[in-house]
Amino acid sequence: MLDIAFKDFKAKKGRTAMCIIGIVVCVLLIGTVNLVLYEMESGLKGDLGTVNGKLYFEKNGTSYPPSGSIISESLGNELLNRSEVDQSKSTKALFVPIQGSDNAQYTMMVGITPGKEQAFIQNAKVTGKSSLVGESDNAVIIGSETAKNYNATVGSTITVQGNKYKVIGIMKKVGSGWPLTIDNSIIMSLSHAQSVMDMSGLVSTVIISPTGSIDNAETSLQDAYPNYTIYSQKDTQKTIDDNLSQIRIFMNMISTFIFVVSVIIIMIVMMMSVKERTKEIGTMRAIGTSKKKILALIIYESLILSLIGGVIGILLMSPTYSMLGVLMGAKNVNFLSFNIPSAIVTQILAIVFVIGTFSGLIPAYIATRISPIDALRYE
Repeated sequence: MLDIAFKDFKAKKGRTAMCIIGIVVCVLLIGTVNLVLYEMESGLKGDLGTVNGKLYFEKNGTSYPPSGSIISESLGNELLNRSEVDQSKSTKALFVPIQGSDNAQYTMMVGITPGKEQAFIQNAKVTGKSSLVGESDNAVIIGSETAKNYNATVGSTITVQGNKYKVIGIMKKVGSGWPLTIDNSIIMSLSHAQSVMDMSGLVSTVIISPTGSIDNAETSLQDAYPNYTIYSQKDTQKTIDDNLSQIRIFMNMISTFIFVVSVIIIMIVMMMSVKERTKEIGTMRAIGTSKKKILALIIYESLILSLIGGVIGILLMSPTYSMLGVLMGAKNVNFLSFNIPSAIVTQILAIVFVIGTFSGLIPAYIATRISPIDALRYE
């Protein structure tokens, strides 16, 4: 049956090409939608990765990043002296969003006690120095997006709101690059951040590394300070879901629409194929070909066309996604360097298989209903 299917492809090149192009477009559209969601979710997990294993003590009603929180430094000192807190790995921190260099991007100024930088940046890789200890007041460690926005390199000087800072380290990209994340941060000494922002004696949060169980520490601190919020790693998924819930619904609606249109297009093309081959199918039935084999023939054709289009679409996904990045303002894009996650590839192949199967069912059923006698009379 497969050899008959391939012969039909050669005989009807236009129809075959139309089917394959339809599947390629379907794969590119659905694949791009899924990639955008995947990158957003992966990026947000990277952005919120600094919360893992930590507790953020904040003003009630705030979340991450805690830029909307203001607490007294004395309360922060009190908290650091509690038994639940590992003082050597915990720190007071000040988070202040500031206008970026191009008046469109925002940057997060993060004041940290020198020597406690790891409480915020965790395992982020840093080119240059990863500690402010022994450095001047204007020394900063910056995120990857901040480095791009200010065209900064290690050792260079950047100007932020009229203040000059010496870049001693640049963190490699860890998140989505969305505003107000670790990638958009400028880390400096807490005292200097308080000075330039005129917030002496104030901090946004205390980043806590618990001495024991993180759940026990959270419960204990929440009981001791009921009027404050303890943001923990278990709140991370809720933050991700809150940020992406509406986007997921919209993207899934688009994917569903594309899927339905693709099934209908291939179904119409396959029904045209069955109609054009009425006499051929009737001849096959007259010489004893069973209905099951006729059914299999049409579904095989539909599946083969879908899989060919699917493979081509997957190969084109990387340059297409990179092109989308260029259109959205990305620079220095390598069109062949982006690796499609295996989960996305598997998902696309499953979708292509379903499209090929479902779009061939009705045409295949119609083919099995063709009467050999009527088909032989068909012109």
